[in-house]
Amino acid sequence: MIVMKFGGASLASPASIRRVASIVLSEVSRTPIVVASAIGDTTDHLLRILEHASRAESYLAWKLQEQLRTCHFCLAEDLLGEQNLEPVDQYIRQVFRDLHVRVLELCEGERTLTPELRDWVASIGERLSSRILAAALRESGLPAMHMDAEKLIFTDDHFTNATPLYWETYAKIRWSVPFAARDRVVVLAGYIGATEDGRTTTLGRGGSDLTASLVGAAVNAEEIQVWKDVDGMLTWDPRKKSGGYRIKNLTYEEADELAKAGATILHPETIAPAQRLRIPLIIRNTFRPEGEGTRIGVPEANCSSPVKSIACKTNMAVLELRSPTVEKSLASYSPVLERVCREQKSATLLAMSDQAIYLAIDGNGCNPNLKFAFDQCVEVHVRTNQAIITLVGQTLKRLNIAARLSALLAQRPVLILPQTSGSCAVRIVAPQEDLALCTELLRRAFFAEVDSEFFAAPEFVPVAQPVALSPAAIRASREQLAFGKTPAFGGVI
Repeated sequence: MIVMKFGGASLASPASIRRVASIVLSEVSRTPIVVASAIGDTTDHLLRILEHASRAESYLAWKLQEQLRTCHFCLAEDLLGEQNLEPVDQYIRQVFRDLHVRVLELCEGERTLTPELRDWVASIGERLSSRILAAALRESGLPAMHMDAEKLIFTDDHFTNATPLYWETYAKIRWSVPFAARDRVVVLAGYIGATEDGRTTTLGRGGSDLTASLVGAAVNAEEIQVWKDVDGMLTWDPRKKSGGYRIKNLTYEEADELAKAGATILHPETIAPAQRLRIPLIIRNTFRPEGEGTRIGVPEANCSSPVKSIACKTNMAVLELRSPTVEKSLASYSPVLERVCREQKSATLLAMSDQAIYLAIDGNGCNPNLKFAFDQCVEVHVRTNQAIITLVGQTLKRLNIAARLSALLAQRPVLILPQTSGSCAVRIVAPQEDLALCTELLRRAFFAEVDSEFFAAPEFVPVAQPVALSPAAIRASREQLAFGKTPAFGGVI
């Protein structure tokens, strides 16, 4: 049994979905369970509808709803025959009727924009795409069924970024999915779940990856395949700098560090469920399925290159905490730090030494009064408009490259953070305006020569995949949304 997760760019046109169907057919002997993301940029458009409605812009909200509804119907119409189209059409109509009611209530002030409402609206993209994909698989001749992820993935009530209730979720999946998958291809919506009392939640952006990992762990899958629009995890962001290499193999720890450090190709929580059961994750390209992709799992050999990838987070505020007295250690302030990280969901502990603790906070969500939480406890120095560059590689566990980095970046106003013991990551804090130069120096230093056993030149699909509308659909609606999506990057800045 395997799990196959397909991203939004992989489902963004009739041709793309037919390609997905052929990929699933090629793996049918391995009992695939399919997880679907929303089509293209659907989730972004749904959240824009809420923005319009919250400002009482009822016409703009209605117009965008109609465009989304028409595009999903046209996609289904191009893919499906009459028998498979009818139930999908009815579902699309019902979903948009429900959405229209909620949006009107929001526009007229009868409803407030809560995180719970935001999650219900954001979940629509995956609910639609998974049903369209299940019907398209049936249309291609595969026996397929849709299962409701909201009845399988249980979470807490932290709406917009819910945490799965792992054991409750595993138990539900184990009791239902393997039985259904014995003679059919099971299709699930990614990204969404529900509280135990049935309220819709979402797992955070990119949460479909986490759904796939949860399902894979629950059924003890042979492997988890994550199908994207790139060849795999890369050494750096191709949108920032041309060239670069595909990474053939990563350890769980390396992939986890990259995901948390800004590599958007994987949701940050994806690795843990698979790692517990030693299930390999494989990132592959939907548009070049013959490629081997990037395999994440237990290492079989050591890479001679100290750094496998460079990842980066931008627009960050970095807090340096120091104790004002020698009598009191920084460790004694850990309850305060834990509370700050709980209250500030974007807060991350970067590094800790005997002299200082470093916290990072997303610049968009940084509370300017945050420093007052530490008054009379610690001295706080705040660096704003910073980038956090992370070098990742298993070899870094046994190498001290701080001196080399200091010499390399000596002319730049950067801060090289103390490396956590046993960590495969080294972090550098740099002003935003120095990011491009710093990363260029790092690329030249660590990727001038690479180990061919671990790296290969990537082959990218050069264009996004738009929704192809039939002539009849174009005549019916001249204002269609473009569902194309800029290719995601892996292991990157």
